[in-house]
Amino acid sequence: MKKVFIVVGIGSVVLGIVAFFALLLEPLIAVCAAAGLILSGCLMVAVGDLLGRVDYLERQLGLYAPDASHSDLPQKTCPACGRKYDFDYPKCPHCGHEGADTGA
Repeated sequence: MKKVFIVVGIGSVVLGIVAFFALLLEPLIAVCAAAGLILSGCLMVAVGDLLGRVDYLERQLGLYAPDASHSDLPQKTCPACGRKYDFDYPKCPHCGHEGADTGA
């Protein structure tokens, strides 16, 4: 996500500079458009940088969970295949067995 903010921010800064030079016929409009684009671009880059710093700190403190599939939901064991799955599934996502579980 941080890369998206940085890329969009740099793009906005570049568009702001281009708007400043391209709209020299109407100086007030050009200055307002350029200033808005440059400011929003700088803010996007700053947000991207902050997201990168938060990610770094989370990794250093051990708060980062790289495995998105990890779930804190209670698990049950399928009686047919023996694999665990979240208790709220109506049937086993691995083999499709519908029935009572053998554990929590």
